[in-house]
Parts: sequence; structure tokens; C-alpha cells
Amino acid sequence: MDPTVPRSRDSVLDGVQERAATMCRSEQLVCRSLARGIDPAMEPAAYSVLSASRTLGPCRVTDLAAVLGMSLPAVSGHVAVLVRLGLVERSAPVDDERSRPVRLTAEGARRVDAARGVRRRTFRRQLEGWEPADVVELAGLLSRFNDAYLTAELPVPVTGASVADTGSRGGRDRRRPGAPPEGSG
Repeated sequence: MDPTVPRSRDSVLDGVQERAATMCRSEQLVCRSLARGIDPAMEPAAYSVLSASRTLGPCRVTDLAAVLGMSLPAVSGHVAVLVRLGLVERSAPVDDERSRPVRLTAEGARRVDAARGVRRRTFRRQLEGWEPADVVELAGLLSRFNDAYLTAELPVPVTGASVADTGSRGGRDRRRPGAPPEGSG
């Protein structure tokens, strides 16, 4: 029997999970490289905050934290670094000091757009040998995967609770940040 041929659906799904984890690690490396291209000391998570600021437009730190699935203190810290670098600024408060929107500066927009351009060109080079139909199929499959993955329940670490306990939401929402509420859509 050929050891490279999967024997069951579970082994195929295990392979998909391993490849998805590899993609996540690769994405972290790409973000690190893009961040360092903007500023040698920038953390990859700060690049994610900068990029999300470009996508969302002016928004509150709480909005950035929700979209990125990061803690409020972590996003606040990254915003403070980005302010010091002159890449984002805090606008006048809407209601109170805590609601001061974050928005890109012209320099922040220029740098994040340049980083995205580099990323786009690199990505296109990586797929230039692919047949157009394969690229279209990949885009469709990745969209389906992301739709399913982003609305799935988050894994719960096993810390001594019984297996039966880990399947329950216990009243808490364990879907990924940005996922639509259950029953919507």
C-alpha cells in the first residue's frame, strides 16, 4: 500500500489542518517582514493594526481589537507605537476620551499601501506558473474554507476539564472575532 495515499477522511482532514497551520505560520513570517520593512523595530501585530486601520478607516481601538481578535491593551499598545512612528493619529473624542478614533496619517497610508503592493507583487509571482483555472479554483476553495473556519467555534484548550465540559459554550461565545452571530446571515 502506498504510504502517501490517505487512508481515511480523518487523515485527509488532519493533512488539511497541518497545511492550514503551515499557512498561518507563513503569514506570520510575511507580516514580520512587512512590519520590518516599515520600521525595523515594528512587531508583526502592529503591522496588522496598521493594515486593519487602512481597511476600516477611522475607528475606535475597540473596533480594531474586535476585528483582529486581539486584547484591548495589546491593540492600545500597538496604536501608541504607531502614533510615535507618525503612522496613525488619534482624532478628537466623539463621546469621551476612550472613543478617540484611530486613523492613518498620510505617511501611514503611504507605507501600508507600499507594503501591500510588495505583498501583492510577491504573491502574484508565486502563482505565475499556475493555470488560470487552478487559481480560480483555489480562490473559491479558500473562500469556502474561510467562511467555514471563521464561523466555527474556537478550540478550547484542555486543562483538566472533562471532555464533556469542553464541548459546551458555557454561555460564552467562542466563535472567532468578526464571525457573524449564530442564526444570522
